[in-house]
Amino acid sequence: MAEEAEIRVAINAQLVSFGQTYRNAGVSRYTAMLLGGLSALADELDGPEDARNMRFTAFFNPSELTAAQASSLGRSPHMALRAGRWPTSHPAQRILWEHLALPGELRRIGAQVFHAPVNVLPLRHLPCPSVLTVHDLAFLRYPQYFRPSRRLYQRTLTRRSVRAASQIVAVSASTRRDLIELLGVDPARIHVIHPCIADDFRPQPDPTALAAFRATHNLSDSYILFLGTLEPRKNLDTLLQAYAQARAAESDLPPLVIAGARGWYEQPFFARVRALGLERDVRFVGYVAREEQPLWYAAASLFVYPSVYEGFGLPVVEALACGVPTITTNVSSLPEAGGSLALQVAPDDSKKLAYVMREALRDSRLRSRVLVEGPMWAQVFSPRRMARQYVEVYRTARAR
Repeated sequence: MAEEAEIRVAINAQLVSFGQTYRNAGVSRYTAMLLGGLSALADELDGPEDARNMRFTAFFNPSELTAAQASSLGRSPHMALRAGRWPTSHPAQRILWEHLALPGELRRIGAQVFHAPVNVLPLRHLPCPSVLTVHDLAFLRYPQYFRPSRRLYQRTLTRRSVRAASQIVAVSASTRRDLIELLGVDPARIHVIHPCIADDFRPQPDPTALAAFRATHNLSDSYILFLGTLEPRKNLDTLLQAYAQARAAESDLPPLVIAGARGWYEQPFFARVRALGLERDVRFVGYVAREEQPLWYAAASLFVYPSVYEGFGLPVVEALACGVPTITTNVSSLPEAGGSLALQVAPDDSKKLAYVMREALRDSRLRSRVLVEGPMWAQVFSPRRMARQYVEVYRTARAR
């Protein structure tokens, strides 16, 4: 049989950041994990034929190119790393480059498929079929949670992009339903591919190491953790109300640690802590570096993620992978992320959340179960699996 022709796939990696800052999270981490999975899959000597005949080009922000080249991506013969010819460190510069210059870059390298991994395709005509990843439509479901400029940009460009894309990837079945319901997308063009997590999210078997970590960060032996960007959609107001109710019922309740970078419209959360008289019991620790996140999870007694809406809700999988009992909500994609392991409550029911928090903290059988089954559940969300599914989508886009 003749060898199948090579397929050249270009991926926009402008939002990937390798620094230990808040920029190395969310869609940055998603794109970096995808690139790593694709290159590893294609590099396997005995790997799948449909991956080995692919050649990938990733376009990075010039300020991140050196770090990308020093990473494992730089060693892959199947992954070419490039920077655009324009400076794109500032968001406005990046947006202009994506819409005006990127199509020309695709022509120069002879791209046969272009992948935009974060909701938006270039406005200018593309020289090849396109794959668009849509993470969520929160700006349509909950427009009040966004600044007007961001809401307008996302609404306008995402609508146009989903119409123009050859194939669409939704990061959850929930996002797929939103695409069909809110934007009228043909279901035949939508593929559901869940995100993946890295293998360092796992239980930490050494209690001495966990004790040392808690001591370093001045953490109690037992604490309740929230980890995510501080913004209205994360529903911290309900979490704080529930925590106040639970603490009123049990004065020795562990402290609540809220970790994550400030996002937008976050000031009311700090005011709520003061209004509830929780200044001594609730601690905001700010952004947590990526390399330390597994320890923040593993050292906690309970993880609570009461979001109103998520494209997927990866912190739920990460916490379970680390063996931590987890509570989330029963809406949008969060049941997909938590499966049968995460406890679920309605996002507006602070009384029920307070009760479930108290019960989970004293349920030793729950913790034993999550320690065993959490890492098994996390295996469903592997980089290899995500990469293989994307390879199939690229092939479908190329063939049409």
